[in-house]
Amino acid sequence: MANTITMETLKNDSVRVYNGMIDVFPQFSQEEALDISELAPKFNGCYATNNSTVCFVSDNEVFVTPCTRITMRSLHNAGFCEKYFYVPFSNGDYPKSEQFKWNALREKAHQSYKADFVSDCEAYCDKRHIGAISEETIANCFEIPENGVRVKHLYFEDTYYPIMNQSCLDSRCDNLGHYCCNNGRVVFVYRNGKTYVAKGYKILRELRAAGYTESGLFVPFSNGEQIQDCVLKARWESITKFTK
Repeated sequence: MANTITMETLKNDSVRVYNGMIDVFPQFSQEEALDISELAPKFNGCYATNNSTVCFVSDNEVFVTPCTRITMRSLHNAGFCEKYFYVPFSNGDYPKSEQFKWNALREKAHQSYKADFVSDCEAYCDKRHIGAISEETIANCFEIPENGVRVKHLYFEDTYYPIMNQSCLDSRCDNLGHYCCNNGRVVFVYRNGKTYVAKGYKILRELRAAGYTESGLFVPFSNGEQIQDCVLKARWESITKFTK
């Protein structure tokens, strides 16, 4: 992935804001016309951020786009300086005439956050000599999805989530490269930040060889829980026990 993009590309990946543009606040069922008449003359060559959204003024035109690493690097490299001013579309609102583009930009930004997360996790693991295991092994493990797995037990119901927040590398980064075992199941946090569950302890040989160490992690599916989602249940049932 490129470290920066040109200002022309950044503008194309933004929504141009103009005076009188209709701003929709769905949470309040309200619309209002934007007044940005003072932004361009006062803040040309500047940017402001709020709630993962950045507004910048370039060539006396105002633009808004989701805040990403490549966006911020590009603005800094182009000589923009940070100021404090109103950032449209940063409080759950959206541009009425550009709703489709705005939603697409937000989704693109979300995907970039996930890519950044994986890159950060891998860099963290590289520094600590936590390596990769084979693609064949990973393919025979169950990945805990980001939105969780609903399970039912004789005595409880619960939703199991990945051990790490998969949008940013936070204080739980020390879980990377760790595993735990219980009742024939092995959970581990892989170098990409994802949580996997395996059947059988033979996988431990490969994990240890790659630099993984044991830790006190919760082990999903190791106490008789039943997965409620039929697709995820079928995936779990397709996983074979590591015996070699």
